[in-house]
Amino acid sequence: MRIDEEKKYKIGWLEIVAAVSVVLIVLASKANAARIKDVATLEGVSEQQLVGYGLVVGLAGTGDGASTQFTVQSVANMLQKMGIVVNPNDLRLRNVAAVMVTANLPAFVKPGKKIDVTISSLGDARSLEGGTLLMTPLQGSDGEYYAQAQGAVNLGGISARSGRNSFKKGHALSGTLPNGAVVYKEVASADFRTGTLRWVLSSPDFTSVAAMANAINQIFPNAAIAEDASTVLVNVPEALRNDYISFIARAENAEFTPNANARVVLNEKTGTVVSGANVQIDEIAVSHGSITVQIANTQTAVTPLMGQVAIMNNQQINVQEPRTETRVIPAVNNAGQLAQALNSLGVSPTDIISIFQAIKKAGALHAELVVM
Repeated sequence: MRIDEEKKYKIGWLEIVAAVSVVLIVLASKANAARIKDVATLEGVSEQQLVGYGLVVGLAGTGDGASTQFTVQSVANMLQKMGIVVNPNDLRLRNVAAVMVTANLPAFVKPGKKIDVTISSLGDARSLEGGTLLMTPLQGSDGEYYAQAQGAVNLGGISARSGRNSFKKGHALSGTLPNGAVVYKEVASADFRTGTLRWVLSSPDFTSVAAMANAINQIFPNAAIAEDASTVLVNVPEALRNDYISFIARAENAEFTPNANARVVLNEKTGTVVSGANVQIDEIAVSHGSITVQIANTQTAVTPLMGQVAIMNNQQINVQEPRTETRVIPAVNNAGQLAQALNSLGVSPTDIISIFQAIKKAGALHAELVVM
């Protein structure tokens, strides 16, 4: 009798990854012009984050258990406000779940309009499927109440259990209420009638902010000046101060070309390599290889003189180091040449990640290296 068991331990990037998903994204060498409204925001115009605590009812025995005391107390308090006095210790609830309700209220949304909300379980409920959120006030960071949510919960998952058998698809402990909250207070915004406005870049950059100021000055001469790496101060001309809306509309549609730092983003978990347009690499020699260690265990049945069968383990170790070839990567100054140089190496995306890290340490990569 002979039983063969073989285990392979492979050391190195080429062998430890069985399947690698790769996305090599090469951005255009010249960025397209963008509108100011797409890459910057007007100072004083921001959305308000809202949060509230509520109850989801109508669950089919998948709600919070008796150990979730705050759910039991919340139901008792709610019933008491409706004129029904109950002892919380007498409540046995499985059809109710405590949830947190969150929403983002954009600026200039008027009272009476509806916004989307997100529902997330707070206790030990198994599923919110089929539940209905009861009236839940939503407050902002200033403690003021801005909206009120109520309605049927829309889930993106299904969860079911019968005895020891269970089925789960997606996530059934959070969901949404499209247009589930009614706004009854508008977010306060800055006063635009002071004669000055400020646009703030999403990604601060001195070159970009100077280009944005020049784009505004082409429409309104000498109106804009860059204050710092992210802010452009705009003085509204006297002739247009009676119509701020038209001035803002014309200014935010001005186009300019944003400038970004050269950057290479590496994701070691997925093998993703994302390279920007301005990445430059000096001429450098690259040699990349790996070591494979193969351990084979062989179990052999041996019958000694006494007649009892014994199992003997025979272990063999085989170390292989493939011959590697040193290649010279020519100097590159754009993403297209970089992609061609990487493809010429004939290595996997995960190997490319380790090569990038080595090139950066060698001082040949003139770009920011971001490892996720």
